[in-house]
Amino acid sequence: MQSIKFIYLYFCSGVLFLITAGAYYPTENSHLTPVFACIGFAIISISFVLLSTRKRKNKK
Repeated sequence: MQSIKFIYLYFCSGVLFLITAGAYYPTENSHLTPVFACIGFAIISISFVLLSTRKRKNKK
């Protein structure tokens, strides 16, 4: 978890989950939309925490 590229890749995977949630919404499998949206938001928030922790360590 030291690499900044890993954090950005993690963030992009969260965005991919949100895009998948938007793609499932108009289909008959729309019951999966909240699941993918929750996973996407969780991944994005974790990546922001990792990024802020990394920035805080770099300032010290």
